[in-house]
Amino acid sequence: MEEIGLRHIDGMHYTGQAGEHLVCYLFHMWKYNVFQPLNPRTKWDFVVERDGDFKTIQVKTIGTDREYTTLSHGTKYLGTKPKHVSEGEYDYLCVCKFPVVYVIPFSKLSSFSTVSLRKYPEYAWDLNDPETYKIRHLI
Repeated sequence: MEEIGLRHIDGMHYTGQAGEHLVCYLFHMWKYNVFQPLNPRTKWDFVVERDGDFKTIQVKTIGTDREYTTLSHGTKYLGTKPKHVSEGEYDYLCVCKFPVVYVIPFSKLSSFSTVSLRKYPEYAWDLNDPETYKIRHLI
């Protein structure tokens, strides 16, 4: 039988996609247009736009047992050596730790290799809180 699409390895890909969909949902609720690149190898996952202002978004998804995420391109699962991000690669880092989504301006990151979520409580949006869905403007 012919197989199409991605092979299920360990659920990591599916978890990442779920986080990306949550971020899209949040930005749509904030009245942003969301664009996904045709090339999956870009250094960001989405572009959001409102009122002619475009911002690039990188999404990371982590389990509820972690308080940090690494910032790198390529993974051991894809057979590539991870490479840390460079300054200005995208405008916002969104980290999904369900039910919270962090929307952190790249300019506020204190490290380009690891992000500790404890440092960024002011950028946390609880998806269970109705106040989260009031229209927001990115900085």
